[in-house]
Amino acid sequence: MNLSNTFMLLIAGAMLLQGCGNDKKETDRETGVPVRTSQVVASPVPNTYQYSGTVSSLKKSTLSTRIMGQIDKVYVSEGNKVKKGQLLLSIRSNDIMAKKSQVEANIVEVSAGLKNAEADYNRISALYETKSATKKELDDITTHLDMMQARLNAAQKARAEVEEMMTYANIRAPYTGVVTNLFVDAGDMANPGMPLIAVEGPGTFEVITRIPESEIDLIATNDTVYVNVKNVEQLIQGVVSAVSTSSRLSGAQFETKILLMPNARQLKELRSGMFAQVTLSKGDTKKIMVPKALIVHRGQLTGIWTVSESNTALLRWVRLGKSIDQRIEILSGLSVGDRLILNSEVRLHDGMRLELK
Repeated sequence: MNLSNTFMLLIAGAMLLQGCGNDKKETDRETGVPVRTSQVVASPVPNTYQYSGTVSSLKKSTLSTRIMGQIDKVYVSEGNKVKKGQLLLSIRSNDIMAKKSQVEANIVEVSAGLKNAEADYNRISALYETKSATKKELDDITTHLDMMQARLNAAQKARAEVEEMMTYANIRAPYTGVVTNLFVDAGDMANPGMPLIAVEGPGTFEVITRIPESEIDLIATNDTVYVNVKNVEQLIQGVVSAVSTSSRLSGAQFETKILLMPNARQLKELRSGMFAQVTLSKGDTKKIMVPKALIVHRGQLTGIWTVSESNTALLRWVRLGKSIDQRIEILSGLSVGDRLILNSEVRLHDGMRLELK
């Protein structure tokens, strides 16, 4: 066989192989890849609004005093658990103790004088009955008795006042709780109204947040919300307990308090000062929501496989919105009536012929 004949045979073989390949590709195009699809619909989705807040103990106190004096001793540290009535710190009160001694001495003196006045009154009264004492003598002793009784009452009130002052010299826990802050040390000077120590009662927490004036009409007391705290598993249910009626001091933001209702495990993980995200749901809006698993990520772009008008695979680039459970909102790129590809037996590419199921 000469060279010319060999070349012709090679060309014929190549044309035959190409024809077979074209037939195979044409067959693929005719049969298509089996895929399961679903039509895009708009579903009613709750309108959600989110606000940032801070977890705070519902029972909290910042203790101060009404007297001025030097801190004598601090008996607790931050983080200590304390019982109701436990002594937390004491203030030197030598002047109060001196006044107390004077009041006690005055009470003893006045009590003795009152006892003598009562004896004189009884004696004069008996004499007056037998006409051995005049009416003036009886009136004088009666007046003296009333004066001594008044002096005793005044002395007893002075003692009560001193004892009240003594309570401000010895700062005690108002309830069982935890010391959260110490504002002074031993040797510091305490002044009336000055914060000395902060105590919180564990067990009940709230979230304090602020609602902008544009959304204040959406929220009301007793509304149910859900709170996300980073270090706490699962969402915590809460109830709006108070909504401020004024934003004069908060820059067009209305302070709102939410009472938390955690389970036992969540309660152990909650701490005052934790950051919280509050979610409020009000009303419905129809939106296109698709399963998150259908979203395709290509670098910074996100897309989803759809069926074109010619029944071929088409990757549409979409813009995503908020997530709800395992679904995500499509803001743009899809329309109601489009068909999504739910699954495929092979890897998809643009223009691939499809067999719809």
